[in-house]
Amino acid sequence: MKERINWIDWAKALAVCSVVFCHLPQSQEWFYYRYLQALTMVIFFFISGYLKKDRGSDKENWKKYLHGLVIPYILYNIIVYPYWILKYYLSNGALPDFFHAMKPLLGALFFEHENSFCEPLNGPLWYLPAILIMHIIIDLCRKTKHQHVIMISLCVISFVLYAANKYWNFAPNLTLMGLMRNLPYYYLGYLFGQYHLFRECKWRRDLICSILYLSASILLFAWHLDAFFSDQYMLHIILFYPANIAFLFGILYGCKVLNGIRHSIVTNLSIGTLVIVGLHIILVTIVNYSLSHVLHTEEGICYLWYTALSATIIIIAILFPLIVWAKKNAILMIGKSDYV
Repeated sequence: MKERINWIDWAKALAVCSVVFCHLPQSQEWFYYRYLQALTMVIFFFISGYLKKDRGSDKENWKKYLHGLVIPYILYNIIVYPYWILKYYLSNGALPDFFHAMKPLLGALFFEHENSFCEPLNGPLWYLPAILIMHIIIDLCRKTKHQHVIMISLCVISFVLYAANKYWNFAPNLTLMGLMRNLPYYYLGYLFGQYHLFRECKWRRDLICSILYLSASILLFAWHLDAFFSDQYMLHIILFYPANIAFLFGILYGCKVLNGIRHSIVTNLSIGTLVIVGLHIILVTIVNYSLSHVLHTEEGICYLWYTALSATIIIIAILFPLIVWAKKNAILMIGKSDYV
C-alpha cells in the first residue's frame, strides 16, 4: 500500500467534519456558518485533482472510478432509502404512494436532481458524480495535444455558467452546480499534483502562509457578502473565487503545519470520508428530531456554534466504529482506491 500523505489526511478529516457541522441547521445571518458552507467543498475537489494519477489505461481508471465513486454512490443511496421512507411516514402519517416513493429514486438516478418529478435522496453525495465527470474530462483531454488549453477553456466556461446560474437559476441539479462551481479547483489540484508542487513541509513558513491566506479569505468573503447585499452582482461573483482559493490554501498550509502529528483518528476519518458523507444525514435528522422533542420546539432547531460542534462530535463518534469495521469487512463502503 502506498504511504499516506499525512497533511492530506488532516485536510480530508477537517473537511468532512466541517460538512457534518454545516448540515446542522444554523442561522444564515452568522458569518462563520455562511463562510464554511460556501467554501469547505473546495478542499475535496483540490485533493481529488492533486491525487489524480499521471497516466493509466482506460480499464485501470474505470476500475478505480467504479470502486471509489460509482459503487459508493449507489450503495449509500440504497442504504438511505429506508430512512427516507421512515421520514416520510413520520412527517405524513402514511407510507408514500408509488409516485412519491419514486421521486427520491429518480433524484438519485439523475445525480440528486430536484424538480416536480424527483428530489434528492442523499444530497451530500452529489460531489461523487461531479468528481467522476471531472476525472473523465481530464482523461479525455490527456489524449489530445492541447489538454491544458482545453481545461483552462472549460474552467473559464464553468465560471461563466456558474455566474449565469447564480443570476437565472437554470441548473437546479446539485451535481451540475457543483461541477460548474468546482472544476477550477479540481484542475488547480491536478496541476499541482502533476508538477509535484506543494509537497515540502516547513512549519514556520506554512504557519505564516496559513494565517495570511485565511485572513485574506475572510476579508474577501466578507466583501463578497457585502457586494451581494449591495446588489453588486458581478463583484459578488468575481470575489467568490479568490475567497475560495485563499481559504483552500489557508487550510492546506494549516494542515501542513500539522503534518508531523500522526494519529489513527485523523487517518481513519480521512479513510472513512465516504462513510461520514454517505450516512451522516440520517444522524443529523435523528439528532434534530430528538432535540426538537426534548426542547418542545415546533419550529425546528437552530444550533449555536458550540451546540453544533458538540452534535458534530457525537455524530462523528457514532460513525467512527463503522469506519474501523468497514476497513476490514466492507471495503466498498470506504471506496477502494490507490490512496485508500
